[in-house]
Amino acid sequence: MQNDKKSSEWLSVVELVTGDAILYDLLKYCPLAILRRWQLQQVRPGTLICQQHEICHEFHLIAQGNVDVFIHADDGRKYLQARYHAGDMLGELEIFEQRPYICSVEATSEVTLLTLSRSDFCHWLTVDNYFNQKIIQSFSSQYYQLSKKAGEDSLYSLHQRVCHALWQSYQHQGAQNEGEITINKQQLSEQFAVAPRSINRILFELREQQIITVNGERIAVIDPVRLHQQAGF
Repeated sequence: MQNDKKSSEWLSVVELVTGDAILYDLLKYCPLAILRRWQLQQVRPGTLICQQHEICHEFHLIAQGNVDVFIHADDGRKYLQARYHAGDMLGELEIFEQRPYICSVEATSEVTLLTLSRSDFCHWLTVDNYFNQKIIQSFSSQYYQLSKKAGEDSLYSLHQRVCHALWQSYQHQGAQNEGEITINKQQLSEQFAVAPRSINRILFELREQQIITVNGERIAVIDPVRLHQQAGF
């Protein structure tokens, strides 16, 4: 019975990897002995996958779904660092020296994880130069994005950053929806590490200037030129 379960999980791993171009690109040179060590995990929305300050013992690869990566401040605020999707890695920074997780990671949808123990992960790196290069690229991308975010947080006011977030949403959603976009005020407050009332104050100011209209979580950008000007990016 145990062998049947392992065989079924192994087939599920193979189907996941071969059926997804991003996963296949990461794992195509993974040795068979390591490939057989992967474990599948199904995670429900709202579940913490990694807990800030806990020791990292496993490497995770997101096969399906989305997660938020955030820092918990001492006063209870959440400071959103990134949103990860299929093909992104979790624990690759902390696993080498079994350091505590820098951030917490929470599933925002149904998530399927491929999980590998620390010993198997380290062994994989010694025999797969291709994956070594992928890890280096991941480190480089993360460092670039975090440096960019830190620069924006330092150089631009909260008003400018909120305007920039609205402008980006307008570019992605508004052109197809007659200027109307959907935002999550709670997510914006976490993204910028401020209280929701600070976000509401800025939205009120933009509404008073007749740059946007606000109806709950829905916003209509009625003057995109001025919105972009106020972003200042």
